[in-house]
Amino acid sequence: MNARPPREDDRRNDMQEDPCGEERSVSSSVQTIPSRTLLGERGLLRIEHDGEFYTLRLTRNNRLILTK
Repeated sequence: MNARPPREDDRRNDMQEDPCGEERSVSSSVQTIPSRTLLGERGLLRIEHDGEFYTLRLTRNNRLILTK
């Protein structure tokens, strides 16, 4: 019996696009931190990147917003 070749839909389940537009395996070893751990009880985190400051906040609708 021959196994069918993987379809495009099958590959999409194993791959995920990263923010840079490149596909990567979902099973790759990427550090995962729960948002509540980062945001704390206030739902707010200040991030310094390359001398610039950004704010990550949790909205009333449970969405994350990153602003400069």
